[in-house]
Amino acid sequence: MAKEQVSSIVRALQILECFTDRETEWTLKALVDHLDLPTTTVFRQVSTLTDRQYLEQDPVRKSYRVGPRLLLLASAILGQSDLRRAARPELERLSDTVKETINLSVLLEHDIFYLDKVETHRSIVCNTQVGSRAPAYATASGKIMLCWQRDSDVEEYCQWMARKARPLTDSTITDPDRFRAELVQARTQGYAMDDGEIEVGLICVAAPIYDMNHKVVAAVSVSGPNYRMREDQEVMIREVRQAAENISRLLGHRG
Repeated sequence: MAKEQVSSIVRALQILECFTDRETEWTLKALVDHLDLPTTTVFRQVSTLTDRQYLEQDPVRKSYRVGPRLLLLASAILGQSDLRRAARPELERLSDTVKETINLSVLLEHDIFYLDKVETHRSIVCNTQVGSRAPAYATASGKIMLCWQRDSDVEEYCQWMARKARPLTDSTITDPDRFRAELVQARTQGYAMDDGEIEVGLICVAAPIYDMNHKVVAAVSVSGPNYRMREDQEVMIREVRQAAENISRLLGHRG
C-alpha cells in the first residue's frame, strides 16, 4: 500500500513537471503520449490535481494548465530563497552599473530556472521572467553552470542534446561537439556568452556563483541588445564576474 502511494505521488509529480514556460498547456492525450502511461492512470491523477487546484482545465479546449495553488507554492519558494535574498543587492548594484537586464538563475535538469531579475529602464529588454525556464544549451548562464559539472554529467547532457535539442534561433548551438567546445572555452575564461542563441539580437554574458563548498550553484548574467553589448563588452564581462564573486563571498565562498 505504501509503495503504491509513493508511486502515485511520483506519477503526479511527473505530470506537474510537464508544465513549463514553453509547454504551458497539455491535453490528456498529449500527457498520456508524453509520459507513456495508461490513460486511466493519467486521467485519475489529472482529475485529483485539478480538484486540488494544482491544475485547471480550459472549459473550451479541455486542455490543462497550471492552477492557482501551484502558483502560490512557486511564489512562496521564490520569496524564501536564501540565494535570492543574498544576491538581490548585488544584482541591483550591477544593474545600476551596466544599465542592462540582470538575471539570477540556477540549473534545473536540462534547463536554467530564472530565480530573480532586475530590469533595465533602457529600451530593448530581455524577455525573461522570474519563475520561467530556458534550455541551458541556448544560454550563457546554462553554459557557465554546465561547464563546472562532472564530466559524466556533461556527457549525459550532450547525449540528451543529440536527441532533444532544438534551435530557438538560427544561432542556437545544438550540435553536442560544438557545445562541448563552448563549455571548455567558458571554463577556461571564467565566463560564458550567448550571441543571439536564445533571442535574436540579444547578447548575454554570465559568470558562475560558488557556495562555501566551492560548488557552482547559480549564475548571474547581463543581457542586452547586441549593438550595446558589443560596444561595452569588456566592461560587461568585468562587472558580471565581479558581481558573481561578490555574491559567492556572501554565500561563504573563499577562493
